[in-house]
Order: sequence, then structure tokens, then C-alpha cells
Amino acid sequence: MIMGKFFAAMAVFAAVTAGASEKIEIWPEGKMPGTATDAQERAFPDNNITIVENVSKPELELFLADSASPNGFVIICPGGGYHILAYDLEGTEIAEALNKFGVSAGVLKYRVPGNRDGALMDAQRAIRLARANAKKWNIDPDKIGIMGFSAGASLSARASTAGAPKYEAVDETDKQPFKPNLTGLIYPAYCDQATYAQSMRLPAEQATDYNGEYKLAEELSITNETPPVFIVEAQDDPYVNASLAYYMAMKKAGRPADMHLFSQGGHGFGLRKAPGKPVEKWIELMGEWLKFNGMAGQKK
Repeated sequence: MIMGKFFAAMAVFAAVTAGASEKIEIWPEGKMPGTATDAQERAFPDNNITIVENVSKPELELFLADSASPNGFVIICPGGGYHILAYDLEGTEIAEALNKFGVSAGVLKYRVPGNRDGALMDAQRAIRLARANAKKWNIDPDKIGIMGFSAGASLSARASTAGAPKYEAVDETDKQPFKPNLTGLIYPAYCDQATYAQSMRLPAEQATDYNGEYKLAEELSITNETPPVFIVEAQDDPYVNASLAYYMAMKKAGRPADMHLFSQGGHGFGLRKAPGKPVEKWIELMGEWLKFNGMAGQKK
């Protein structure tokens, strides 16, 4: 009877913890490079979205898929204009969806507001941290992806195209490679020169014709080593040219790029803000892409 209760309790525990999240600080105490806000971090609801602001202690919230073999791991960067983070809409809800495809994930709470350098450091550190903990997390260190939404997609693009680490090594973890193996850009912002120039308040002459040219943002450099990319975009998104610029640069470099362009969807739809429109199926397309690229683990 006692053993029966024990196994029943263990079954309940397993059901609760399978895919359950764990939050870890990505930097050792006192060794975080760069700057951070002094304002107090706050999470609050806004139009049914959990918003996180004033991040000074970056974290990675883990969502590890239940797998019999090491699987892929995707770092998810929520959007918010580099000012706030739409943490559930473009973070935890996405991680849970990826788990259903057999892919592990981590939601990156990166430094905001107005801290583009700190955000890139956090993204590169998260990639290295995943590789350093590959055995512990049952993931493949050669199958580390990064994906983001809006400004989070801009951050993912920057992490995927950076030619060097943004910070000096702080510990053994930073001996790991800093670039991802795969990239996901979901309605990205600031990847074309025009919207990048606008966001950085650069002089008008440094922008390009928004409707006529698709020049890649000057902070991005796509080469023959840039990771394969999966892009989702809606034609009625004001940032649509960011996706087109990145895709065309990948095409020019001869790099693999899967782009899904839908006529309707706007910006910021996540998994729940485009009901009844074809774009709402984007997560299924990405799931197939991840499986095609060997990111899904084997079911137990």
C-alpha cells in the first residue's frame, strides 16, 4: 500500500515537472559585462499580455522537452522595441509550443530598456550557456537555435550575424561558440536599413527608400557562414521590409532561407492575435522546419 502511494506520488510529480520551467541567471554574480538599469524590475498585465520592464538581471527560463535522446534547444527572445518584453505572448507560450514538437527551449529575459549592447551580450551568453549545459539539459550542443519576435527578432539576427563576441570572457562557459546553428525571425523589426535608421534616429540620408529598396541594416553582415533562417511575415506589417531585406541578403549569400509571407496578420500576433487567418498556422510550419533540421528528440 505504501509503495503504491509512493509510485502514485511519483507519477503526479513527473506529470507536474515534465516540461516545467526553471529560471536561471545567465551571468555569475558580479561579473555581468556592460550596463543595466537601476530601476526596479516589474511584470504587469497589459491587454492580456504579461509585460516585463526594467530588466537588470538577465535570466533564461528553461522549458525542456521530455526526450529519450538529446534534442535541439531554441533560445526565444520576446519583442518590445528594446524597451519592454512581451514575455508570455512572445516567450513562454512559444516555448510550450516548441516542446510539443519535441524541441527544448529557453525564454531569454534580456536587458531592457534601451540597452542594445547588453541585450546582445545576453543573447550570446545564453547560446554559450546552453552549450555548456548540454549534457545536463539533454540537448545537442550542435543544435542550438535562436528565435525572436519584432525587436527580439532583431536581436536574434544580430546574434546570428555577429562576427565576434560582444564581451570579454568571464568564465569557462565563454569558451563555448557564441553563434547559433539556426535562426527564427518572426515579424522582425530593424533588419532593413530604413527602419534601423529610424529606430536609431540616424540622419535621413542614411536610410533607404522604404518602398523601393531592401538594403540590409548596416549592423548586420550575412556571409557564407550565417545560420539557416526561418522567417514569418505578414504583408500588412509596417516592418515587412525587414524580413525581405534579410531574406534577399541570405539569397545573395547562397544561404538556406525559408520565408513564409502572408497577406494579413499585421505585427505582434504571436500565437493568438490572428484568429482565422492563414498566418496563425506559422508555428506548425516552424515545427516541421525544426524537425527537418534534426531539432526534435526521440519520444520516450
